[in-house]
Amino acid sequence: MKLIFRKSNLTVGLALMLLVSIILAGCSSESASGSSDGPFYEEKSIELVVPFGTGGGTDTFARFVAPFLNESVEGNPSIQTVNVPGGGSINGANEFVFSREHNGQFALVTSASTHVPYFLGDPAVKYDLKEMKPVLGLPTGGVVYVNPETGIESPKDIQNPKQDLVYAGISATGLDLVTLLAFEVLEMDVEAVLGYDGRGPSRVAFESGESNIDYQTSTAFLTNVQPLVEEGKANPLFAFGQLDENGEVIRDPAFPDLPSLKEFYVEAYGEEPSGEAWEAYKAFLGSSFTVQKVIWLHSDAPKEAVTALTDGAEKIIDSSEFMEKGEEVLGGYTPYVGDQLNKVVSNMLDTDEEVLNWVKDYLEKEYEITRYQ
Repeated sequence: MKLIFRKSNLTVGLALMLLVSIILAGCSSESASGSSDGPFYEEKSIELVVPFGTGGGTDTFARFVAPFLNESVEGNPSIQTVNVPGGGSINGANEFVFSREHNGQFALVTSASTHVPYFLGDPAVKYDLKEMKPVLGLPTGGVVYVNPETGIESPKDIQNPKQDLVYAGISATGLDLVTLLAFEVLEMDVEAVLGYDGRGPSRVAFESGESNIDYQTSTAFLTNVQPLVEEGKANPLFAFGQLDENGEVIRDPAFPDLPSLKEFYVEAYGEEPSGEAWEAYKAFLGSSFTVQKVIWLHSDAPKEAVTALTDGAEKIIDSSEFMEKGEEVLGGYTPYVGDQLNKVVSNMLDTDEEVLNWVKDYLEKEYEITRYQ
């Protein structure tokens, strides 16, 4: 910038004031975006926006991870978890995008309940996951099991159960969607009774005989259902499985002795699954279980922030203390970070439009859900 000084003392004074203002503005800008003299997050804070109420799985995950990030992220930023519940996590995710600064000091913690409405095109969704940068992702799994009185002990029994199959679920557009698609892939005749308040009440419905086929996520299955298996009150059929980096269904590492849905299908029918329901299952398995929870920054957050948080995330998963203390919260799964995280998230976001349209038609036909059309 060229400043022209004239002989007028007043003009010279104004010019000097302008020069000082420019210098101060530059210093202020450098301070806001991170100085080259120190870590980006030095003397800064990070707000983890959790779009759910307190006490749930996503909230518990965020509060567990926060102190480890505080220790591992260079600059040791103070980290606060803020709950913004409502709309099944849509409200908080929308608020993160439109009401939080894109300066690297705000992060969003999502779960499958945030991902599924986005993929289905829920009109209430204003956020775009493609406009966010993932820094840490956590997989989880689930196991489908039946009451022994159904007579289902092996894959070949699913077509001729001794009882009509009844499933107690929450919503066809949440995690239950993966289960319902699994039944569709297997061509199982299952009556889905939806509207339960959570997986806990759904399990109670199974135990009381209101339903006879159910699923629970990994931690809940090991804690609450495995005792039923040992008592002879439940037969595990299959685990949902995980998607590898190539988008193929593999056996769930938390359940090495249980077949994945793919393996279960092969045992039942003598061939690998295929078709629209199978492609839909894989798509929503990825967004619901393979990366069930994700911590995101805004995509246009400062590169220094992304680098610092990514490096910090990589440090904590290499920490034996983090994995040991997080045995229950993490469910035995190792979080994704770095290139591996970017790959699985990229696979999740690269969902074929024809697959999504098939799912929308399926929801309308089977469950009279039309808001996605």
